[in-house]
Amino acid sequence: MTIAYRALRGTAFVLVSSYTNMALGIVYGILIARILDPEHFGIFALALFFFTLFDVRGKLGLEYAFIHRQPTTDELFTTHFTLQIAASAITLALMILVAAVVSQLNYPAVIAPLMIALAGALIIEAVGTSARAALEKELAFARSTVVVTSALFLSYVAALVLALAGLTYWALFGQVIVNALIGALGFGWAYRRMTRGARLRFRFDRALARWMLRYGAVMSLGAIATVLLLQFDNFLVGTFVGATALGFYALAYKVAQWPTGLVTHIVARVSLPTYAKLQDDRARLAKAFEMSLWLILTVALPLALALFVAAPDFLILLYGEKWLPSAILLRFLVGYAVLRPLLDDTGALFTAIGKPERITTVLVVQALALIVIGTPLTMGWGAMGAAIAVGIAFVVGIALTYRFVARALPIDLARVFAPAVFASIGSVALYLLVMRAFDLNALPLFARVIVKGLLATGFYGALMLLCERGAFFARLAYIARVMHQRAI
Repeated sequence: MTIAYRALRGTAFVLVSSYTNMALGIVYGILIARILDPEHFGIFALALFFFTLFDVRGKLGLEYAFIHRQPTTDELFTTHFTLQIAASAITLALMILVAAVVSQLNYPAVIAPLMIALAGALIIEAVGTSARAALEKELAFARSTVVVTSALFLSYVAALVLALAGLTYWALFGQVIVNALIGALGFGWAYRRMTRGARLRFRFDRALARWMLRYGAVMSLGAIATVLLLQFDNFLVGTFVGATALGFYALAYKVAQWPTGLVTHIVARVSLPTYAKLQDDRARLAKAFEMSLWLILTVALPLALALFVAAPDFLILLYGEKWLPSAILLRFLVGYAVLRPLLDDTGALFTAIGKPERITTVLVVQALALIVIGTPLTMGWGAMGAAIAVGIAFVVGIALTYRFVARALPIDLARVFAPAVFASIGSVALYLLVMRAFDLNALPLFARVIVKGLLATGFYGALMLLCERGAFFARLAYIARVMHQRAI
């Protein structure tokens, strides 16, 4: 079984699972948002920011070190597992101290206990991380995706039950801890199935632990920068505007991630191990990277365009009138969200080839841009200012990142991006022409959402075919050949 076949087969499993998870998430999001108030989501988002900022385990890069190191041995597995548990315990101790400080500041009182509870859930999650990394390192996505989907479904049910019982923010925490518990148990079971129940000998290797920590240390600064880049805007809105405004902002940000979140899961869980397998063959690596970019642009952009044009109607249809203030924020954020999987893909690339310092540089520059620009914009323009700052930070990151890519791989980036840029601009222009000619807002609400979304995606697809012509079908043919094990 070739690497390309296994990678694409894994992509298929992750794709099906991601679509399933997306559907579950949409249903859960609709129901929980109709039960809880924006303030509840804002308070939980603030607690999550403080927890994520001081989460030690998430900043060590241990999973990347595990995947990079070939092959998987008992020493590697048990050393990785021990480090994960130890880092999670340190996080819990640190969170107790930080929560004591936060409780003295001008934040809702419930934020401090929520932070500590999230740190406790992290220890449970850590139990299954080594097994999950081992599964995905061997491209065994069929097993891991079953666990992910099952854990999400049961955690969503638990959260809805808690929300109906009136537990508000704790219902949102309930989703986190149930997901962590079922995931830990499930990944352990799946790993034993993959290894056919082979006995795992506990062999903690201090030298290997030092290597893993050194390898991950290069990415620690990048991990901190990632937290700031993805959540500092929550801190700004929650601190300077308020929890209710953060609730509206958080919902808009979450919905904006739907089109690209699907692609991000595929990139994060398939690209990294695939690139790691091909790290010594730059020609094949460049081909795999170009194919990944093409898939991102082909899948994420048209869905993002559909959300952009139908944002107000979409939110009213799914969440109700009380969430309408999120619409203008959604239109800003969905445009920037398309850039995230493009950055995630390069992160997987540079991690796989052993040069994580490049993406760290990009993340630090982005985080600094968000802090410097976002603080005054949020203080002056509220949540809208934060959204604008996020966009500026992502544009800066894209420009710097793909400058590094052009130096590392023999790939024509202009040839990859130009059709997507043209199709995006052209599809919006054609949509506006249709809106001037026909009063689509006179349609019933559900029909408006469908028609507007289909127009945006249809125009994008047609323009992409016009630009790429034979290249579009050539890529599809390549995928078909690989799936039949006749390609590289």
